[in-house]
Amino acid sequence: MVQFPGFTVEDFEAFSIPEFHDRMFYIRSRIRPKLAQLGDDVAPKLTALGHPLYPHTASHARRRVNPPDDTWVAFSRSLRGYKRYAHFEIGVDREQVFVRFVVKPEGEEDKPALLRHLEVSGLEAFRQLKDPEPIYWYRDDHGHDPVAAIDMTLERLGEIINHTRKKSHGFTVGMSILRTNPLVSSAQLVAQSVNMITHLSPLYLHTVSEELVDVHG
Repeated sequence: MVQFPGFTVEDFEAFSIPEFHDRMFYIRSRIRPKLAQLGDDVAPKLTALGHPLYPHTASHARRRVNPPDDTWVAFSRSLRGYKRYAHFEIGVDREQVFVRFVVKPEGEEDKPALLRHLEVSGLEAFRQLKDPEPIYWYRDDHGHDPVAAIDMTLERLGEIINHTRKKSHGFTVGMSILRTNPLVSSAQLVAQSVNMITHLSPLYLHTVSEELVDVHG
């Protein structure tokens, strides 16, 4: 059975390639197949979430000028896609492998439920997130402007709720594994990614009620 082989130094350095077509060629020919395999290896192991999650590997098909600074495989409850739904991402950029829980601005079905959970649960929503690696809230789904969950305050949480409520904004919480960590270059990344997703799952489980789960939608 084919198994995820791990990322190489060249995979991380690909995000430093300046030319659009050269970077896209490397991402599509070398990194995307690895992410697809990672998705196939991880998805069946996400049993703690109570329903199937389906892997979707980013294609960046709409890009014509600026090459991406990161790429990922997403795990959604829908067979058709992931952007409209609360989902998880395992991705790679120049410095790290990242594992994140994401509700994109397009996630209109799940975003209201997420906001209600944050408003009702308060700081407990972040205190439920526990992993040996530091967990961060990010201003966007590309990992910008991190705020450590352990440092979350009621004032900061209020700012995050107001930020998320805006139509053009989503919600992202996650963690990362630096490229220098031997885990990223081995199949052990599969088990580590499953653990990280499981530790981020309280937010997902509060956001997605069973009646919203539609494996065909």
